[in-house]
Amino acid sequence: METPLLRIAKEMARKEKIAKEFKRRIRFKGKVIEKTETKKGNIRLLVKKGEEDRLFVVIKSHKARFALAQSIAVGEHVSAEGIAKFRAIICTKLKRIGVVDESRQETLESFKSQ
Repeated sequence: METPLLRIAKEMARKEKIAKEFKRRIRFKGKVIEKTETKKGNIRLLVKKGEEDRLFVVIKSHKARFALAQSIAVGEHVSAEGIAKFRAIICTKLKRIGVVDESRQETLESFKSQ
């Protein structure tokens, strides 16, 4: 028999687990500089923004994402989200975007309170 307190604790733990999984995802916007295929037929996209670059793997069992990755050409701008697994980032969301904003967030010393 499950008590109300135990039910509430389980529900809170489930929600926290979902939130932590969402935080662990890698989000990246940039330009596709290389597009290759793995031995198993999956697509690898090397996305670069500024000095950073990330390698996303689009698995062929994800039909819609795989079709989009096939149609993306080198030099296009994309927004990708993925989960880091052994030596690769498995792509969970992929979207074409117009232009990547190259600005960076910085603190301005003159605006600090004295």
